[in-house]
Amino acid sequence: MSKKTGRAMNIMKQFVLGRRLVGGWALDQGVTLDDAAAIRLADTLAERDWQTPRAADDLDLSLLSFLILETAHRYYVQADKALKTCQTEEGRTLFPAAMLPARLADLAATLRFYNEAPVLAESLPTNGLASLQSLTNTLFAVIAAQFPEHMAEVHPQVMRAEVAEVVRAGFARQAAHVPVYSPTHLEFMGAVDKTRCIFAPSGKYWGARDYDPARGFEANVRQFGEDLFRFMTVAHKERFKGLAFRLPASFSDSIERLAETTATLLDGLNRIDPAGSNCLRHVDGKPGWKFEWAGEPMFLTAFGVCYPADHPRNPYGFDYTYFFFQPDFVLRNHPGLINGKEEISRQRILASFHKDGMDYDNVGKEAEHARYLRPMDADGPAVAWWEYLPARRMAEQPLPSAV
Repeated sequence: MSKKTGRAMNIMKQFVLGRRLVGGWALDQGVTLDDAAAIRLADTLAERDWQTPRAADDLDLSLLSFLILETAHRYYVQADKALKTCQTEEGRTLFPAAMLPARLADLAATLRFYNEAPVLAESLPTNGLASLQSLTNTLFAVIAAQFPEHMAEVHPQVMRAEVAEVVRAGFARQAAHVPVYSPTHLEFMGAVDKTRCIFAPSGKYWGARDYDPARGFEANVRQFGEDLFRFMTVAHKERFKGLAFRLPASFSDSIERLAETTATLLDGLNRIDPAGSNCLRHVDGKPGWKFEWAGEPMFLTAFGVCYPADHPRNPYGFDYTYFFFQPDFVLRNHPGLINGKEEISRQRILASFHKDGMDYDNVGKEAEHARYLRPMDADGPAVAWWEYLPARRMAEQPLPSAV
C-alpha cells in the first residue's frame, strides 16, 4: 500500500469512526444537536476567518469538527471519495480553507430545508441543494487538507469539556425528538445488529416518535404520518433505507392482533394521505398491489411478540411491536436489488436466515404485500391482513334484522 493510499484510508476511517464516537459522546454529555441548533452553529462558524493559522486544539476548529461529525451521525453520512485526495498536494488545492464559509452556508441551507419542510403536503418537497452526505465529507476534507495537526487528533479534540460547554451555552437542542437519538431508533438498531439479513447492517435508518397510549390510535397515526413524510423528504436526498415505528407489545400479542394492527395502521395512514390515494379499496392477495402514501409506493415489514425467538419476525427480544417502512424509491436505489440482482439477493438473504434455523419461504406469498407479515410456519399460507381493514369488516357484518 502506498503512503498516499494509507493516508486516504486513515482519513476515511477517522470520519466513519468519528461520526459514531461523537454521536455517542454527544448523547452521553447531553449536547446532541437538532437541525435548528446545527444551523446556528454553522452560521456562527461561517463568520470566522479560516485563512489564518490555527493550532491543533483551536476551539473553533474543534467546534467545526464537532458540527461535521455530529451532523454526519444524525444523517448517517458515509465516507466518500472526497476524502481520498484531501491530504495530497492536489487535495490541498481542491479543498482550500477559503471555501469553508460558503460550504458552511450550504450546510445551513440544506439543514434549513429539512427543518422547515411541511408537516404534510400533496407531494414531497424537492430542491437543488447539496446533500449532507456531500457537504459533511467536503468540510471534513478541508480540515484534513488545511489543518493536518488537528486532524491527527480530531476525536479527542472534539470530545472535550470546552466543546461541550460552548454547545450547552449557545447551541442547545430544543427539539424533543431527533430521529437518530430516539428510543425507537436506538432499540431498533439493536435488532439490526442481530438480524440475519445480509443488507441490514449497511442501511441508514431513523426512528419515529414513540406511540403514546394517552393520545389514542388515530392521533398516534397522525404523528407517525408526519414523521414518515419528513423521513421521505430526507431519504430522497440522503439515501436513507427505512423508518421504524414502535408500538406497545399488546398490538402484536397474537398473529391475528398483528394483522388487525397492520390493517388499522395502513387504513389510518390512508385517511391522512396527503396525495389522496385510494389504494386500500382494491387490495387482495394478488401480485401487483402496493400501498401508496404521499405519492410513493412502499414496502412494510411487521415484527411482533407473537412470533417465537427463532422466527425472522420476532423483534429480537425487545418487548414491542415494530413496523418498518421502506419507500420504493429507496429499494430502487439499492445495489442488491437492481440490474437483475433482486432474485439472487433474496436467495442469499433466505440462505442466511436458513443457516441459523430461521426459515421462511415465499411460496404462495408472491405478492409483496403478502409478505408484510409472515405466518408462524415457514411454509404456512400468507397472513391476509387486508381482511382486517375496517371498511371490509364493516361490509361483511350482517345487516340488522327488521323490527
